[in-house]
Amino acid sequence: MSSGLPLRYREDRRSLFLLALLFGLFAVQWTGTLRHGMLYGLTGLLAFVACVIKHNHIHCRTFRDERCNRVLEHALGLATGHPTTAIITAHNVRHHGANQAAGDWVRASLVGFRRNWLNLAAFAFVCVARMRADKPSDLRRWKRERPALYRRAVAERAVLYTCLATLLVLDWRATLVYLGGPWIFGQWAIVTINLLQHQDCDPASEVDHSRNVTGRLMNWVLLNNGFHGAHHLRPALHWSRLPDFHRAHVAPRVRPGLDQRSLLLASWRQFFAGPSAWRDTRAARASWS
Repeated sequence: MSSGLPLRYREDRRSLFLLALLFGLFAVQWTGTLRHGMLYGLTGLLAFVACVIKHNHIHCRTFRDERCNRVLEHALGLATGHPTTAIITAHNVRHHGANQAAGDWVRASLVGFRRNWLNLAAFAFVCVARMRADKPSDLRRWKRERPALYRRAVAERAVLYTCLATLLVLDWRATLVYLGGPWIFGQWAIVTINLLQHQDCDPASEVDHSRNVTGRLMNWVLLNNGFHGAHHLRPALHWSRLPDFHRAHVAPRVRPGLDQRSLLLASWRQFFAGPSAWRDTRAARASWS
């Protein structure tokens, strides 16, 4: 843990650095100071990273001071185009509480095309449609049951939508292209990665419920998001502690093939490299859902 700093864990200096870098890229591109295709691609990647930071924060708050946490939540909303509190029900409650069951809005069994690359392409859109159809109003429920959370959620939406409206008035083209595009990619990526993390896995198993990607570079950038099995076993464990937990409690017992070194190679094998194992387990996955 950090000592004498507002951060609860000093490793979150990396989170704040990546978030600051994203806002810097937003600024130079929106204003027209510097625009380039490579910068735009990097902005999309960092928007995905911001979604990961948001995910980490709602599981394990970043600062000791709750006022700092509220400011960060507003910043994460602006970084991702989506309020921070808005993912609590879909992720913390539904995904962790009902992993791959009917209540999970990002369960792998929502898609079932014979070509797995089609499942990859369609997954995020199917998940959003399912969520829109099934999701109750968080705000109405929180207003009755969790008034403090309700006030946070309303404040987040007010700040995000006011800032967005202002930017659209000032320059709607730049806002849609240089903020909207990365926001959409980040949201698509954070939803779609669930398919890689859970397809062909066994939600009834203590350790085989998730696919893990253990490569060092990918996990440096994505803040150890590859250690997904460890995260499901200990959702409140800070992301910096997941590799050690994985080595001690997941790696010795996980099914061969569910630990992969490379995100790109794992994705290629799962979605593009010919017939995949998921075709042979459709009946089993149907029983899980």
